[in-house]
Amino acid sequence: MFSRNIRPLGIILGIFFIFLMALPQPTTADSERPLQRLNCAVAGPADLPPDAPVVLILHGTAATGASMLTLCDQLQLPPCRFVLPDGPFRAKGAYAWYDRFTHSRKDIEYSRDCLFEVMDRFCKEPVDSSNPALSTKPRSVIVIGFSQGAVMALEAGLNYMGNVKAIVSLSGYIGEPDQTLAHPKADLKTPIFLMQGVEDPVVQEEMGLSTVKALRKAGFHPFMKKLPMGHKITATEISEVSKFLREVLLLYHS
Repeated sequence: MFSRNIRPLGIILGIFFIFLMALPQPTTADSERPLQRLNCAVAGPADLPPDAPVVLILHGTAATGASMLTLCDQLQLPPCRFVLPDGPFRAKGAYAWYDRFTHSRKDIEYSRDCLFEVMDRFCKEPVDSSNPALSTKPRSVIVIGFSQGAVMALEAGLNYMGNVKAIVSLSGYIGEPDQTLAHPKADLKTPIFLMQGVEDPVVQEEMGLSTVKALRKAGFHPFMKKLPMGHKITATEISEVSKFLREVLLLYHS
């Protein structure tokens, strides 16, 4: 669910054409781009720098990747490739990452493996698609998710073999720490930012606090910020995430 501060028209227009406010170049979106198992909306400047990261944005239940396209310009990040996949399971005419009633571990692991394919596909793409010989080292990846997407951002981001630059969880949690954190692949210094609504009836504050505790026990150093809100994405939340990620990227390039 989106805050009313986010314009619905922007979601529709973003599928076809986007201008990222942080960039002078026009940005195009390739909606429903077929991959091995997931379809994705893709956005970013045509002349992407070689060291530009991939920003993976994961929707909540009964939504689509394209429904999150407005975040691409609102985050106001330096040049990057935005990738917004649809979950592999159908839910109310849209998509989900797992059954919201059973929270099946099997479904979560299946979706995680699908996301690994997406991350490999875009992190390892050539710098110049017309000349694959110009491939360089794989791009880093930032993983952002809301609700079910936040669960998957933590699941996939913590266990991906590639270079995970940061993980952002918006109203998310780790349901089975013994499984998710059994053998994490992410560097223990990976910046992890969790946004939690203290009035959230779906992902309650205790679930977020338990996730922070589990991450710290595993050796990570997560940061949580709590806001007086329910289960939704707000303008204040987006501003906080933007600040966090711009600091991460500034540190990366310093």
